[in-house]
Amino acid sequence: MKNIILLSGPDKTKYFNEDISKIIKESISTPVNMVVIPADPDNYAKNDKQFNGNESVVGVFKTFKKIFPNLNILLLDNRVSLENGINSLKNADIIYLLGGNPFIQLEYLQKNKFDLIIQNTSALIIGVSAGSMNLATNSYYSKDEDYPESVVYKGLGITDITIDPHFDINNEEQVNEIRANSKNIKIIGLPNNSAIVISNNNVRYIGTVYIFENGSLNN
Repeated sequence: MKNIILLSGPDKTKYFNEDISKIIKESISTPVNMVVIPADPDNYAKNDKQFNGNESVVGVFKTFKKIFPNLNILLLDNRVSLENGINSLKNADIIYLLGGNPFIQLEYLQKNKFDLIIQNTSALIIGVSAGSMNLATNSYYSKDEDYPESVVYKGLGITDITIDPHFDINNEEQVNEIRANSKNIKIIGLPNNSAIVISNNNVRYIGTVYIFENGSLNN
């Protein structure tokens, strides 16, 4: 059974809240090998910032080192050989998909056959924003400044849960978009600092979520 955590957008300075940190720690009982997959395998500056952090962003490395002091962690982008990437994913205890452009990330995973490893892994899978979107069977991208229209596309098929990250119930345009698109599929609006935890097919919500189905908010 898959263990999955879907995140929207962790706080840049605190990263995870205590509830999410506790869940991650409780999900892993072995020495931890972790692979971090960015959205764009060629955007090294952004990848390093997300991974290492800077004066304004804490970063993935420090966050997970605090949770798992003996962590062995790899940032998997195009600086890593295909062979090393495949071996690292096969031996991972945690696979962490970062946010950014979901279509570039999905293409990278499929081109290198990383998607097949992720689909069959027993590792804890954590997605953030675009990474969470891509884990779904039917993924949803709400229109924004980078994309002129909302779209439903085929994701990795790791979970049947479709999310809209960075969801703001007070954003009328975002709410109207999710209502319209939920006429065909169930979509969960996931605000920043909220999470969805899937363990052995049991689903638990951390924080506030908004469930849209058949064009209506079901909360």
